[in-house]
Amino acid sequence: MRFLTMICAAALAICGTGRAQSSVDMITVHFSTPVMVAGTTLPAGDCTIQVLRGSSDNIVLAVRPESGKAVSVLVNRFSDSNTVTNGQASVILSRRDTGYHLDQILLPDHTGFQVLD
Repeated sequence: MRFLTMICAAALAICGTGRAQSSVDMITVHFSTPVMVAGTTLPAGDCTIQVLRGSSDNIVLAVRPESGKAVSVLVNRFSDSNTVTNGQASVILSRRDTGYHLDQILLPDHTGFQVLD
């Protein structure tokens, strides 16, 4: 009986690990101007934005430019069925006194992420 319990626990752990790894999304974007993310200025150029979902309700975006250091930013999930996505992800920047800031990411399924200040 103890052996069967250990096998079931190992199977659940493997399934949980597989599920955690499959819930990662990656977005590639090209910024034509430097963009501010979480207080860090990213240089113009290609960036990848990885959506990291952990075991808690918090969602973190890891923004990695081609050169320079990566930045992590906390976001809230939202749904916006009124926005046209054309089947592609969209990165929305806001213009402030200090330049452009990462504000939202809208996904093709009309859900998205709002960057927390």
